[in-house]
Amino acid sequence: MLVDDDPERARWVGGFLLKAGMQVSIAQAGRTLLKRISDVNPDVILIDIESPDRDMLESISVLSAHQPTPIVMFSEKRGSDFIGEAIAAGVTAYMVGEIEPTKVRPVIDAAMAQFQAFQEVRRALDQSQEELKERRGIDKAKFLLMQRHNMAEEDAFEFMRSQSMKLRLSLAEVAARITKNIEGEHLGGRGAK
Repeated sequence: MLVDDDPERARWVGGFLLKAGMQVSIAQAGRTLLKRISDVNPDVILIDIESPDRDMLESISVLSAHQPTPIVMFSEKRGSDFIGEAIAAGVTAYMVGEIEPTKVRPVIDAAMAQFQAFQEVRRALDQSQEELKERRGIDKAKFLLMQRHNMAEEDAFEFMRSQSMKLRLSLAEVAARITKNIEGEHLGGRGAK
């Protein structure tokens, strides 16, 4: 998708992109941009705007949070502060100057490769954080069992492991149940079974 605030330039650049073998959808910045992007679901977004504003960065931020897509921004706006804000909002590549149709394909290819690499790093980080959260939950449940039932660490872990197999739940799910039960009893409640 090509987002441009100059319709004539958008048609001209779109023509070059079509000749380069790309399917092109053209849109203008504004209130309907996010809906248009959602409807089209493009592989990459090229933004060619002379002076992008805060609304454009907010749209990019919302898009990045809900529909991550590689974004290449071409703009006359210089300055490391604004470029940093654009990258933080979700711009994959920021190019100072007007879009050059004959050179845009390598820029798109690089942005898409960079975007994929970033997504892989994000997935690995999310997985590591989830594993750490599960590990903390298991350790907490083990500690509560040791404290509440005067168990040795190995015995507490073995109990959790046997419950995991018996109930056909993950160790993290068993740990969450144990924690809920023990903390529920501690707070005067009956706890979950």
